[in-house]
Amino acid sequence: MPVQLDNLVVTRPIPAKSLDQLRNAFKTLHYHPDAVVPRDTCKEADVWFNPYFALPDGITLDDVPNTKLIQLDAAGANYAVNQAVFRDPRAKDQFALCTASGIHVYTIPQHVISQVINLYTLHHVQYHLMRTKAVWAERPAILEAAGVGQVDGGSKLGSRSLYGKTAGLLGYGHIGREVARLLRAFNVEVIVANSDGRARIDQGYIVPGTGDKDGVLPSAYYSTNDQASFKEFLTRCDVLIASLPSTPKTRYLLTADHLKLLPDGAVFVNVGRGDLVQSEVLLEALDAPGGLSAMALDVTDPEPLPAAHPLFTHPKVILTPHISGDMEGYVERACDLFIANVEGVRAGKPPMNQVHLNRGY
Repeated sequence: MPVQLDNLVVTRPIPAKSLDQLRNAFKTLHYHPDAVVPRDTCKEADVWFNPYFALPDGITLDDVPNTKLIQLDAAGANYAVNQAVFRDPRAKDQFALCTASGIHVYTIPQHVISQVINLYTLHHVQYHLMRTKAVWAERPAILEAAGVGQVDGGSKLGSRSLYGKTAGLLGYGHIGREVARLLRAFNVEVIVANSDGRARIDQGYIVPGTGDKDGVLPSAYYSTNDQASFKEFLTRCDVLIASLPSTPKTRYLLTADHLKLLPDGAVFVNVGRGDLVQSEVLLEALDAPGGLSAMALDVTDPEPLPAAHPLFTHPKVILTPHISGDMEGYVERACDLFIANVEGVRAGKPPMNQVHLNRGY
């Protein structure tokens, strides 16, 4: 059934061109980039465009009686769903909380691919030696620091090829689907672990030419809710790539025992949330004989890491400060998604990227 969405409240700074687009899309726009919104305005609003915090602190369900749609500019909803207003059992029947999932295919998948290549070509070790030794990083030193030993009668294994490897995607949303599409160009087999171990059609916001809407690229699906299935998945992952949200079910999902199941020489890339696995577990896996050969972390546990944490200086680790989703024109792309979502709801379509409040994503 079509829904009338006329009165918009915006609680984040918006570039002038995008603000004009929003003004043209709504009868009334209340612009409060400082997130200080009068209670009378809250009562009038039927749609919001907000940062990760969803609604300003202190807002209750009674303050927003006409609200039908709340659009986040972020892909994660873990902060929002913990607000008191969303814990009110009436919330799920009153309005839809939607994320900006889908716009990050512009940057996060290419970040993942670049980091996998860095790890496979030992760039992380070369950078580490050049920073810490202040001398030219000779090949033997690079290989020694990488823990690469003698093989095949004395020849040394240095830079590795992705050709014929298997990448396991832990989570298969917009990011995972675009990573899968890009990996196919390297002749990498893609397998997936999600909650039910089945392919799903992507019903969310899709940037044209990206992703895997029908879920046909993976050669196999496994279930994280079935331990036997999940363990089999891990035994096949030469490259393990995580893009999961933070929810009660994903928190510390990966354990030390799980990481021991990965093939020798496996690498790990995490662009989801840091609380998927404890940092101490990752360090143990890096330093164990036959453990992880390297990892690239855009997120950590805790985040940010405390000063002098051993992950900062570990020669087998690339750390980035939760930056993979940032991009030029971020807000403009979030506005495009938002307007498309509003237009769809007005036409009677279900909201895109709606968060299930009981699941947290």
